[in-house]
Amino acid sequence: MRNNNRKVVIKLSNRNFKSSRMRNIFAVGAIALTCILFTVLASTGVGMMQVSQEQIMREVGGKFHASLEGALKEEMEKITADPRVKASSWNIYVGQAENILKRNGELRYTSIQKELENSFIALEEGRMPKDEDDMIVDTFILDELKLPHKLGVKVPLTFYFQGEKIEKTFTVCGWYEGDGVSHASQLYISEEYWKKLKGDRTGDDFKEWARKHPEDSSVGCYAVGLFFDNTKNIESTVQSVIEDAGYEPGKQVEYSVNWAYIQNRAEKVGPGTLFMMAGALAVIILTGYLIIFNIFQISILQDIRFYALLKTIGTTKKQIKYLIRRQAFLLSLAGIPIGLAAGYGISKVMFPAALSMLDLKDMKITLHFHPAIVLFAAGFSLLTVAVSCRRPGKIAGSVSPVEAVRYTEGNKKRKKAKKTENGARIHAMALSNLGRNKKKTVFVILSMSLSVILLCMVLTAMGSFQLDTYLKSRLTGDVTAANINYTSSSRSSDFTVDADYVEMLDSQPGILSRSEMWSNGGLDCIYLGEKEQKKYQELDGKGLLRKGNAIDTAVLKERLDAGLMPGNRYAYDEALLMNLKVLKGELDMEKFKQGGFVLATTFLGEQTENLYEPGDKVTLGFISGESVQREIKNKEGEVTDVLYENQRKQEYEVMAVIEIPSSMNKRLYNVNGVDFVLPLENMKENTLNPTCFAVSYELEKDVVNNFEAAAKDYTENVNPYMGYLSKKQLKEEFSGLLGGISALGIAMSGVIAFIGILNFINSTITGIFSRKQEFAVLCSIGMTKNQLKKMLLEEGLYYVLIASGISIVFGSILSWAVLRALNQVILFFDYRYNPWAFVIMIPIFAAIACVVPVVGITRVGRESIVERLRESQS
Repeated sequence: MRNNNRKVVIKLSNRNFKSSRMRNIFAVGAIALTCILFTVLASTGVGMMQVSQEQIMREVGGKFHASLEGALKEEMEKITADPRVKASSWNIYVGQAENILKRNGELRYTSIQKELENSFIALEEGRMPKDEDDMIVDTFILDELKLPHKLGVKVPLTFYFQGEKIEKTFTVCGWYEGDGVSHASQLYISEEYWKKLKGDRTGDDFKEWARKHPEDSSVGCYAVGLFFDNTKNIESTVQSVIEDAGYEPGKQVEYSVNWAYIQNRAEKVGPGTLFMMAGALAVIILTGYLIIFNIFQISILQDIRFYALLKTIGTTKKQIKYLIRRQAFLLSLAGIPIGLAAGYGISKVMFPAALSMLDLKDMKITLHFHPAIVLFAAGFSLLTVAVSCRRPGKIAGSVSPVEAVRYTEGNKKRKKAKKTENGARIHAMALSNLGRNKKKTVFVILSMSLSVILLCMVLTAMGSFQLDTYLKSRLTGDVTAANINYTSSSRSSDFTVDADYVEMLDSQPGILSRSEMWSNGGLDCIYLGEKEQKKYQELDGKGLLRKGNAIDTAVLKERLDAGLMPGNRYAYDEALLMNLKVLKGELDMEKFKQGGFVLATTFLGEQTENLYEPGDKVTLGFISGESVQREIKNKEGEVTDVLYENQRKQEYEVMAVIEIPSSMNKRLYNVNGVDFVLPLENMKENTLNPTCFAVSYELEKDVVNNFEAAAKDYTENVNPYMGYLSKKQLKEEFSGLLGGISALGIAMSGVIAFIGILNFINSTITGIFSRKQEFAVLCSIGMTKNQLKKMLLEEGLYYVLIASGISIVFGSILSWAVLRALNQVILFFDYRYNPWAFVIMIPIFAAIACVVPVVGITRVGRESIVERLRESQS
């Protein structure tokens, strides 16, 4: 027969809730802390998604969903008239500033101010261009030309338009802060000047010019940004819009989809990233569960007689569970808002700092309120609370009144201890007490161990990022002098180093050694023999050739049909040859210098393969005065590749298969090709126009700063085409990278450690209070207060000892298993085991284990033995 006493249960719940103040404080704190973790995770996740999306947008060049490339005005007007296109903006590419060296300066024309907003351009001062000389520029251009950031400044620029070199001085009518993420600076001219440049040329005229001059393929045509209702199925939408306008997508009208909106990007996230995200969520749920579960379980055991009395007056198991769930919900109503507010505040402070440490400060993104943050953090916090109080509620609802009256922690199913001569020893009692409530013991030990294991992995990861390896991958020697196409992103194929620059540096004091790096122009060919052709066919059959668009595939076929393959050639001073990584064979310096031998790199396809093996013969071609240039054209007659036939042939033997460090190559790679290293003298003798593309210097320590200052002065004031790399620059870059990783890892470890400590303190204190009747009985039969303190002290130290053993074993195994795999992923990561987490955390836990029991038993000891025994009878 059902009873209708819900109001009574609620009243009992409220009274019990009010009487458990200490439990409530701990529980609200635990729920708030868990919610803080979820809020920080959600806020950071939303923020990083925003950063990632905006970073891609800026790299692409706009906020648009899709864009039309090289469109004619008529094509643009028909397509944008489609009702599915909700908004659009456009610009016309004019040319590139030739006298801006450190950055691409792209001249464009638009009459729509919205185009600037869509390209992340916000004018600090000024207006849209009107007069012929007006121009909008950014701070990067002004800084390179050493001009002030203000209106009216004269900006001299040189650019080519339709093959004509134009030198013109513009006047700044507006300027904006340069975007470090974007690959180029956008310089906007006026309509008046565009009309003057354009003259009577039509869109078809620009198209015809582009067919003969592929480097000018976009000049004079419209780049149109399209916006739709939503970001679902963008590619199919833009294709449909183009088709309905009467054009063939990809042929008559080229288009592209903004990468930032591609919906399957999540599918392309690497398994390692997904594993780390899932791991972070699992760790937070587990830590929150451990502390909340422990608080509720201890509270239930402490009030077990209260729940038994409720059962004697007719309260059902279901009603007791409801009572506990209701209290948990009330605690969540207090804890979750606190956690949301505190977590969001922490995120607002941490997020900009994290962007700065991760070298993303140029993004200038601040966290904004997002409903997903509240839903995620509040939802997972409530889920954690619900799961955490489920087991304690089951215990409270299942215990019988008779069991409850005689209940002491862990006496259920507890086996009678065997009497031995050591049975009464304090340490044996302490160890035995750990088995009273095995689940609580497991949870406390697990929460302590988890923090130490995580910190071990973080510190090991930090110590495994090797500065020396990082420097070797980016730099040889202390300072490397080179063309800016080597020291920064490549803007052209010119890697020539100014002889005066090198002479000036050679004259500096304190040089211990110098080494030169040489290369060819990249058009000397490899003559593919029958064996190599067959190998290519095998790789193609296995799908291991890297294939891009139709043009790339056609070019590759033309090359193979001609039996020629362009490839980079490198040559180095002997000191630098030692930095090459030998993968197969041996590098015999003496034999190599004598000539007749080359070193081959691996084949750069979809996978690492060897086109040549040590001992193979290879025929290299060298361009000479008798070589003939042959253009490879597509069906439309456009030049897609250039090969030189009738090259002077020379046969070599492959001595070894090697890997060239990125610090020793031009960062130009032949897809589906092989690079070779030749003896330096052989390179100079046989190559038509060999180029010294970098000079590396080893310096005395006390002259490094002066040497770097001299290089900086020359590159800024004499020849801006020259640049340099130094250890000082790269160390700062490395410190920023490592600092970001370390800060995030240590912060997470600290939070987990705090939860582990809080859980241990809570378990110990509440355990002491729940066992005060038991302690009274022990004292009544002769146990002294010091013996009681010693027993509790040893219990705590046993917790620490067991947690330490688990942490050391599993922390060591997990850090080795998980982090060692990064050796193959990150070039400058070399696994180095770091035991400092154990040295730091275990003494902290031991100190807490010594202090907390003393504090707890002191508070319990304020009541007399008679009062505590009398309480057990009440």
